[in-house]
Amino acid sequence: MNRIAVSIICISFVTRSVLYGQDGALQGKVVSQKSKEPLIGVNIIIDDTSGTVTGIDGHYLLKLSPGIHSAQYRFLGFKTQVHKILINQGETVTKNIELAESVTELDIVVVSAGKFEQRIEDVTVSMEVIKPQLVTSKNTYNLENLMDQIPGVNIVDGQCNIRGGSGYSYGAGSRVLVLVDDIPALASDANDVKWNFLPVENLEQIEVIKGASSALFGSSALNGVINIRTAYPKDIAGSGSGKPVNSQTIINVFHGFYFDPVRRDTLGNFRDSSGNLYKPLKWWNNSQQIYTGANLMHSRKIKNLDLVVGGNIFSDQGYRLGEYEQWTKGFANTRYRFKNKLEGLSVGLNTTLMRNNGGWFFIWADADSGAYIPKGGLDTATTTISIYTTTRTNIDPYIAYVGKKGMKLSFRNRYLNTNNMNNTNMGSNADYYYTEFQFQKQSADNFTFTTGYVETYSVVKSQLYGDHFGSNFALYAQADKRFNRLSISLGFRGEYYRLDTAQTVSTWELGSIKLPLQPVMRSGLNYRLLEETYLRASFGQGYRFPSIAEKYISTSVSVIKVLPNPGLQPELGWSSELGIKHGFKVSNWKGYLDFAGFWTEYRSMIEFTFGTFYPASIHPDSMLNDPAGYFMRKYGFPNLALAGKAAMDTVLAYTGFKSLNIGSSQIRGFEFSMTGTGKIGNLTAYILGGYTFMDPVNFNRDSSYISTLSDPTNNILKYRFRHMAKVDIQLVYGKFTAGWSTRYNSFTENVDAAFEDPVIIRGVRKYRSTHNKGDVVCDARLSYSASENSRISLVSNNIFNREYMGRPGDMQPPRTLAIQYSMKF
Repeated sequence: MNRIAVSIICISFVTRSVLYGQDGALQGKVVSQKSKEPLIGVNIIIDDTSGTVTGIDGHYLLKLSPGIHSAQYRFLGFKTQVHKILINQGETVTKNIELAESVTELDIVVVSAGKFEQRIEDVTVSMEVIKPQLVTSKNTYNLENLMDQIPGVNIVDGQCNIRGGSGYSYGAGSRVLVLVDDIPALASDANDVKWNFLPVENLEQIEVIKGASSALFGSSALNGVINIRTAYPKDIAGSGSGKPVNSQTIINVFHGFYFDPVRRDTLGNFRDSSGNLYKPLKWWNNSQQIYTGANLMHSRKIKNLDLVVGGNIFSDQGYRLGEYEQWTKGFANTRYRFKNKLEGLSVGLNTTLMRNNGGWFFIWADADSGAYIPKGGLDTATTTISIYTTTRTNIDPYIAYVGKKGMKLSFRNRYLNTNNMNNTNMGSNADYYYTEFQFQKQSADNFTFTTGYVETYSVVKSQLYGDHFGSNFALYAQADKRFNRLSISLGFRGEYYRLDTAQTVSTWELGSIKLPLQPVMRSGLNYRLLEETYLRASFGQGYRFPSIAEKYISTSVSVIKVLPNPGLQPELGWSSELGIKHGFKVSNWKGYLDFAGFWTEYRSMIEFTFGTFYPASIHPDSMLNDPAGYFMRKYGFPNLALAGKAAMDTVLAYTGFKSLNIGSSQIRGFEFSMTGTGKIGNLTAYILGGYTFMDPVNFNRDSSYISTLSDPTNNILKYRFRHMAKVDIQLVYGKFTAGWSTRYNSFTENVDAAFEDPVIIRGVRKYRSTHNKGDVVCDARLSYSASENSRISLVSNNIFNREYMGRPGDMQPPRTLAIQYSMKF
């Protein structure tokens, strides 16, 4: 019986070997038709049933049975090719493919939505993409200025806000996570973004996700994500022989000045009802305030090494008295790609160093002629100007591996140091350590699975916040599957935070084990209704642990105090969206139209709030009704005068801004956006624009909170707009390029009542009552390209010299004009 079994096994083995030996194989390499560079991750689908993907070098290999097969070669942004392949027994057929770029629509490819490449019309959430051409043409030296041009996004004193999700919080905490190449760029003390530290010299593109994204990106992505993707060297068509070159250098220099601010009323009149000219805002003499800068970027391929180096310098005399800014920044990005046996493996190190110094003040002297002058003037005894010096350093080592069957591994790390020094004893030194391991598997049947582990650690030593440490770890996973017309995305994350002794508290249980993790989930659908019309729906949960600054900041600016709140709790929320995107190509025009309705809710929402916050030992009602008598009885003062003075000092000591959990809130609205390009005769036009309506409602009607609002009868959240509209148009005619940008924000209906108190800030209430129609700000630009590699530009911001205020007490700059020269070689 044993012999029979052995015989059967031997026969089966021989039969299987013979049959296997009769199979053939298909192999080859897929490259870009234009650049001839290998394409990684191209899907090769055989007979609509099975297949493979290309590896790091563009090669592929798969076994096929004898016969005629249909092979599809599909890759994002490229035209699909279909070939009939005849496979004979034991034969290996080589089929090399050159894919041509698709021009049906704009063919925008994004990474941030699912941490893998997708066409923008296939993603399940609202996204905007900014290309580097817009950054350069607008003479962008600080990305904060550019963010305000993105539909649905606005910046309030450095605080990023997507669709009304955030207000103003004195620069502490962020509900929008800013990434550079998928690594968080927020400082560990205030958990805010330093916009001038971000790369403007070496951009691939900027991707903006609107809505809760905590499942993939973690705590600070409660309101959305901004991912800044930098570029690596590419082969570029040569100008002489036509052969591609593997290095490029780009230099931009600019010089600009501030125009004299012109004061007029909301009707455009320069004189009041008595015929008198309005008091001028200009404080400088005949010479204009100027700003100047330059940036450099050099990229090069040196065999297997990709190298990008550069930096920028900037100096701004400022338009507000006592304010100025100067910085110097340098960066280097490297990547080494192994060959032969280690093919697919790459290692790299990215680093940026920056030194920044300047002067800054928080509130104006008054709304009349002192809107550009600090409260207290320049007198050293009374001035509110802070003189600061800041250094920032990041070091980002990483390892990545791309397998030949759709597998990707990455190990990314970051060390970020931020050191703030100033003359007001509010210095801070923060160290941030970040590490992430990610595994991803893409299969030929359009299934992508992504999972990873993230851990962070931070140490803060500060006069402003005290000394603290924090840690965080998280596990995440996401699955994306595309069927014929339907795409499905499901994601999950478990997150743990610890800040000193405070830590994540969750009721999440795994069997009988309670896990100290906050679970967040997301889901999304995308369905192709028509050839280029896509319907999407998404739901995402969000979670944000308060920053060190929000919990522990203790400082003052003039008579305004900022108070700590060690008991501040995390905020939770969710956002949902239903949207439709239509890709169009009409005559010489192509692009996308997008419409989305959104609904966001928060629990335990954190808002920066002004009030009087007594400790438990002091009774608030007694302080309100009879403070002097209460103090005399409680502390035994000999007379009412001394008791009254002590009571007033106590009121002032506990009155100020504090981060509070204000309860539940809701933001509903809709958004329309458009991006496209086309021709009008000999003109080539580019357009980016959108309109956003928001209804940001606060459900907290507690009298102690309502009394802090400038309009207690209005339940709109503070520092939000109901309406935003943005458009940027660029026209190219031969060697000339002209551009125009317009931004509209409706009136900020609710702010902290303290900002309208004349004792704290003079003139804000009157200014807001007369400037209550919102603001329209326009920019213009004109350039001439002397050659393919040389361009000179004129760029004017606030071209109509409109007077407008950001947050209360913060007048924005007058018209500016800069001349810019750009060259590349």
